[in-house]
Amino acid sequence: MKKEFLDLPTWEFKIEEVSAGVYEVSGSDRSGHHVSAKGIDPESLMEQCRREAVSLSAKASTNES
Repeated sequence: MKKEFLDLPTWEFKIEEVSAGVYEVSGSDRSGHHVSAKGIDPESLMEQCRREAVSLSAKASTNES
């Protein structure tokens, strides 16, 4: 399942069940940044990846200035 966030328009995230009850969430942006997490709570994993993506995006925009 794919998911996008309005505050991260260049990012795309996906959730996959990699084993019975074990999920992997991954996200990437158009610049090649990547985040991922694996565990049993897909919603928590998605939020963790979203926060990491926000942090990476903020660092990238600071470095571009």
